[in-house]
Amino acid sequence: MLKPGRSLFAAMMSALILGACNAPAPTVPNEQPTEDTAVTGTAPAPAPAPLFYHIFVRSFRDSNGDRQGDLRGIINSLDYLQELGVTGILLTPLYPSQFYHNYFADDFYGIDAEFGDMDDYLELVEELHRRGMVIYLDQEIQYVSGNHEWFTSSSNNPSSDYRNFVVYADDENAMPVATLFGKTEFDVWPAQKQYIYTVNMLDPDVRDYFSEYLLFWMDPNGDGDFSDGVDGYRIDHMMDDLDNAGVLTGLFQEFWGPIFDDLRAARPQIDIIAEQYDWGYGEQFLTAGGTDKVFGFPIWNSVNALDAAALDDAVRNTNQIMTAGKGQFVFIENHDTNRFAHAFAEEPEILKLGAAVNLLIGWTPIIYYGQEIGMTGAKAEGPEAEVLAASGDDARDIPVRQAFRWSPAEDAAGHAIWYREPASAYPLADSNQAGDGRSVSEQDSDPESLLNYYRELSALRAVYPALAHGQTEIVAQEDGLVVIKRHADQGDAILVAFNFSGDNTALALPADIKRGPQILGPDISQADATQATIPAYAAIAWEILD
Repeated sequence: MLKPGRSLFAAMMSALILGACNAPAPTVPNEQPTEDTAVTGTAPAPAPAPLFYHIFVRSFRDSNGDRQGDLRGIINSLDYLQELGVTGILLTPLYPSQFYHNYFADDFYGIDAEFGDMDDYLELVEELHRRGMVIYLDQEIQYVSGNHEWFTSSSNNPSSDYRNFVVYADDENAMPVATLFGKTEFDVWPAQKQYIYTVNMLDPDVRDYFSEYLLFWMDPNGDGDFSDGVDGYRIDHMMDDLDNAGVLTGLFQEFWGPIFDDLRAARPQIDIIAEQYDWGYGEQFLTAGGTDKVFGFPIWNSVNALDAAALDDAVRNTNQIMTAGKGQFVFIENHDTNRFAHAFAEEPEILKLGAAVNLLIGWTPIIYYGQEIGMTGAKAEGPEAEVLAASGDDARDIPVRQAFRWSPAEDAAGHAIWYREPASAYPLADSNQAGDGRSVSEQDSDPESLLNYYRELSALRAVYPALAHGQTEIVAQEDGLVVIKRHADQGDAILVAFNFSGDNTALALPADIKRGPQILGPDISQADATQATIPAYAAIAWEILD
């Protein structure tokens, strides 16, 4: 790994640390200065390089010894996240649920007692905002659990106040319509049956309810000051025709659009991200759906396949559909996918290559918890899936949602090994083992560790505006090599080469690009500034000279 000169390295770390400690009041991307924040006499401080951290709440950190991840565990981890360069967190749902992942609510306004309470949540928001960080919440509001009042009150009771809040096929509310996988009964972890019912999103009262609900989390005390509220929302499983069932159609216009209008009327800077159901480019979600961002699934797919041509296509196509004010979250793994390290656990150079693409390719990068230490895990298949059969499909995802490793031992203090309670509920071995080097304590002081490589990438993004906020332009793509130019309005520009090949690959630069000092990767200094040999599975970056 190239070691920056003493002055550059000092500047990088200073920018990262001071940016975290002295960040301006939290904003979301594209937020415009208000009259209160207008600059008077001095230039505004540069916006910190945006980097999000995706937390599966139940698995991240246990603060009270019950083996459940909780909000206070996140509060206790904010120093760690800031050292990583994180400026915002995305939390999986907080509301009470019969499902371990909390995606199907018993009560939308509540907080799962195993996570904490409203006081804990408000303290987390306050502490994040004090540090100049932001918080986004994940929302799955298209369905309710069988324990939700909307179902328990309305089932077989057409006179209920909630008679129209769940989709029924008959006037007596005896036949709920099953849009999700064509059923309402599900086998779930730990070896139990639970029920999921479809919310009638075309009912005006339901729409009004969710406008008020989402506004509540933006301003919990209703005083018009959003400093105690959420800064953005992720909309899970967003669709115009829910589940392509032909039952709830036109949802972009009839449901999501009016709700987003209400949220933006209250706070224009609220950031709304669609998890597009088809895992494509998401253009219709940015246009007809009215969201601010989507998820960069094509980039995720190309990186996990180590496919340079596919990454080239993903960047070019994304540039074509991204209009002003629109963006995407760039990721290489999440709670619904196999972990990137699962396929490359014994190939540290590929793990670092994936990290470099994630943080340097452009748009807004987001790291899934544990990714930065190389946690492994893949959805259970074959015999492993058969062992979990009584717990249904959602148990198959536990290997990619296991306890974050603060230290080597699985049962160490702070480890949220909820899936071991009781031990019979999850009889499979953990995806990560003691002594495999995949923990914070093992990597923290190792300058060559994956964790410290992520920190180095964050430090580079803090120093170079082009890497933090710049546009992405494809310079070249051949065989396993992708070369991009990142350039920003401030005038700086960075050249980055990603080699997805297992072979050293020659690079000839276009005549109009003048390569400057190398700032990332193993030192490949050459006298001819128009030529370079990129090592196998390496990411190399240089300043571009005027």
